[in-house]
Amino acid sequence: MLSRGFLVVGLSMMMATLGLGAATPIIPIFVGEMGGDDIARGIAYPAFTVTQLAISPFVGRLADRYGRKWFLAFGLFTYVITAMGWFYSDSVLEIVFFRAFSGIGSALIFPMSQSYIGALAPKGSEGRYMGTFNLFDFVGFGLGPLLAGILRDYTSIDLIFLSMTVLFALATLLVAILLPTQPQGKKNNNSSALISPKSSENEHMRPSWSQIIKNPLVQAIFSLRASVSVAIGVSFTFIPVLLEEDLGTSSTAVGLLIGGQQFMGGAIQPLMGILADKYSKQLIALIGSVLMASSYWVATFSDTYWILLIAFVVGAGIGSAMSQVVAATNQIQIGRRLGLSTVASLQSMAFAIGILIGSAGGGVVAQTLGRRFTFTCAGLIIIAGYLIYTARSSKNKETVT
Repeated sequence: MLSRGFLVVGLSMMMATLGLGAATPIIPIFVGEMGGDDIARGIAYPAFTVTQLAISPFVGRLADRYGRKWFLAFGLFTYVITAMGWFYSDSVLEIVFFRAFSGIGSALIFPMSQSYIGALAPKGSEGRYMGTFNLFDFVGFGLGPLLAGILRDYTSIDLIFLSMTVLFALATLLVAILLPTQPQGKKNNNSSALISPKSSENEHMRPSWSQIIKNPLVQAIFSLRASVSVAIGVSFTFIPVLLEEDLGTSSTAVGLLIGGQQFMGGAIQPLMGILADKYSKQLIALIGSVLMASSYWVATFSDTYWILLIAFVVGAGIGSAMSQVVAATNQIQIGRRLGLSTVASLQSMAFAIGILIGSAGGGVVAQTLGRRFTFTCAGLIIIAGYLIYTARSSKNKETVT
């Protein structure tokens, strides 16, 4: 499993998500320092989703046909430009502009990395491969907020943006120089790991967009990922504000909560991947959804930092990991038939839609009904997403439950 391609993609994504994770608690606070209100914060964080939604449907199909490496490298390079742009920003408008520009990278790096790993994964081991790969993502997203909090408490926001620039540049070079153009895994009777851009995966009987969108499993994982992303949009936008401005905690404490949540999720990803290969995915998603929703409902009423820390690290961390590994496993299963990068790009759209609703919609809710109510709504949406996932995945002809 730990081939050169797997390790290069994993390490480059860990560096990229470390940089992105550093921006997570900083952007809402940065907007506030520039004079923005809750609505401005709700717009700034998910601004990348606009460009991500516009680009995602096209890059997946192109990557299935021409290969994933250079799409991934270009996506990482756009993050270099974004970080430098934030370094020189001195208004809310500029922050939002470069956040929107970063959506180009988001539309490229996540679907390309996931589909590259999906091409390596043998049949029956999708969960194990994606669970291990997601560990890199979660570790990066976990370290980023924690390091950003420490740097902000003891240095400045400018140093955070410069550090992000260096990380993104290193990730770009790693992919450009060391990543094999074609995913190469062990050949065996159950494997579809060796896939070329013009293989049967995407050249023979290419399904239409109508067939892809109407597929029950595509709809199921779209709803599951979108609902989880709504909650992520709410927490990444309003947890830093709730903790720093309402409860008076330090930036390091904010980073510890967000980073701890990601660390917990990353730590159990490999185990969840193995379980997803062997046991009911619907049951795993149910447990994950209940855990995650419960943690958000705790945030509705608790004013104690340690209660919030435990709720989000244990509940949201483990719950999100369980739901996301199920979605990733199903994504590979249906992607082998409909196009790995194509399906991954659709799930990238689900993530973008969820973040947009959670952040921008949460901003409106926070401004009108109060910040706490956004967490109540997020929990309800998580449960609704799971119910749709169960209903649609049960109609799929393939054995995925």
